[in-house]
Amino acid sequence: MSRPAIDLETDVIRDRPLIKKEAKIQVALCDDDPSQLTLSVGGSWGVTFAELTPTEARAIATALEHTAVRAAAATEDSTDE
Repeated sequence: MSRPAIDLETDVIRDRPLIKKEAKIQVALCDDDPSQLTLSVGGSWGVTFAELTPTEARAIATALEHTAVRAAAATEDSTDE
């Protein structure tokens, strides 16, 4: 995998076992096909990854951004009360 464009350390909750574990989320261009991106989540359990087209990556980024905006607005609303 090429050098990550994003390297984020966060807690991840998985189905098995249902506990929080440190993990890394990485986004990088695929070495063998630079028109594809690799999204990976890795931790003590191993690494899970998906190869994405630019369109799929944009859809995920848009969903993350819209959800973050809604979460920030909900946080602001709860502190205004």
